[in-house]
Amino acid sequence: MARMLAERDSTALHLNLARHHQRLARRYKQAALVTSIQTAIDTLAGRQSVSDEKDLDRQAAYDDTMAADADLDDAIRNLFSAAETFDRENLGAGTLAILFPAGGFGAVVELPIAQEPAAAEALATKIETLGATHALVPQAAKLKNLAQAVRDALKALDDAVRTAKNADAEEEIAQGTLRRQYEHNYLAARQTLGRGVSERLFPKANRSNSGEPEAPPVTPAIA
Repeated sequence: MARMLAERDSTALHLNLARHHQRLARRYKQAALVTSIQTAIDTLAGRQSVSDEKDLDRQAAYDDTMAADADLDDAIRNLFSAAETFDRENLGAGTLAILFPAGGFGAVVELPIAQEPAAAEALATKIETLGATHALVPQAAKLKNLAQAVRDALKALDDAVRTAKNADAEEEIAQGTLRRQYEHNYLAARQTLGRGVSERLFPKANRSNSGEPEAPPVTPAIA
């Protein structure tokens, strides 16, 4: 018996079955069936392409966010080290205790990424209170810039995630459209050709344990 498409089926399987059906319909000179499902195939293939592209954008935005966070973490560690060096060279300055009262940089770099920019900016403000001529003052501006870079990266990631989800939703809608057209083709074939002939126009369900159709690997769309 013909294998109908299911909501759980992947886009690849949707396209594979539909294109296989087209090849069979063309073999038996059922041009109307070939034509009627083409738009649904093309639409789903296009939605899949967009979805894949948006997922790559999401991955890139994630990588950018992790890199921005790592840059900020490095700057905070460097500041800690510079404060230690300053205190060794200027006994009694107590700079490290002013900037890192908890005794280490972990209180900042181990924060959730969304909270770290504010903590870094607070560090920058502490540096500025040391005085305009203090050796560490140039690091304040760097911390602020890197904190803003993390915020910008987080926003870009949020936008990319939202866009990718929207693309996935559009792909799911296109899957549903193709499923309905596939079923319509099946019913139309049954009505005009009878069960015996119509069954030849659709991939059969595999009677093994996989439930996959007896269809060849995914192939390019037939022009």
